[in-house]
Amino acid sequence: SDAYIAILRLIDVTDDTVTIQKSVLAELLVVPKEDTKNDKGESSSDEKSPLLDLALSDTGSKLFLILLAKNEETKKKYFDPAELEILRDNPTITENGEEVPTSKKNPKTRRTELLQYIKKLLVEMCESHPNELLRSRSGSNVLREVHETYPSKKLSQAIVSACDSDSDEPIFEHPIGHRSLKRILLDESKSSNNNEETSFSNAICAKFKGRFLKEVASSNRGAFVLAAMVEGDDTLKKELSSAKSEIKNIMKACKKEKKSMAGYEALLKVLKQ
Repeated sequence: SDAYIAILRLIDVTDDTVTIQKSVLAELLVVPKEDTKNDKGESSSDEKSPLLDLALSDTGSKLFLILLAKNEETKKKYFDPAELEILRDNPTITENGEEVPTSKKNPKTRRTELLQYIKKLLVEMCESHPNELLRSRSGSNVLREVHETYPSKKLSQAIVSACDSDSDEPIFEHPIGHRSLKRILLDESKSSNNNEETSFSNAICAKFKGRFLKEVASSNRGAFVLAAMVEGDDTLKKELSSAKSEIKNIMKACKKEKKSMAGYEALLKVLKQ
């Protein structure tokens, strides 16, 4: 069960990135033949990304996260202390009583070279499978970092489409999905490379304009998402300032029915700031 750590360490310290690309990463770029056929054995036109199963896996997703993580602070979000101890930067060995680095290549250069090899497929996976990724704890971590590293209008629109899709359980009400959206929105509001064209916040605001309380914050969980949207958008805050009384009425109803209202409390707090 810990074999994944050996692969992560191999990727993390091997200077010969071409060999890693050919012996490890190249294996990820091929869709198993059985996965491309439908129930009748015919080829499917809606092919699943060869990276999707890994991205949805707790340990498999860490292969992407170790490459996408820009620094130690980011790694701490996704790797536990025991993993970080093994995956520490600048490992050394003792030779003739001296500590000697096991790698000569700059870690950032190594990471960039390996990430470039799978960049296209990583981005395509996120654009093609945002719904599955958002509803998965591991998958949403990968989506979050891909959006942060390679923001694009197409990716933002794909995530918005997942929010607006017909589903028995809307993404705003999903126990993992609503947190995934909230984190992406908050990351974006703090990012220095955010721009209007690639902004997920702008895209989701445009899609649900006039329907924020009715569709986004129709539940307590959705209210957390709307609070994150408001936190990074002064225009939206101004637009929703007149809805405070309506939010208070919703909270009264929640209290009467003994339902959780922490999301609405967070939304009201942001609007009052």
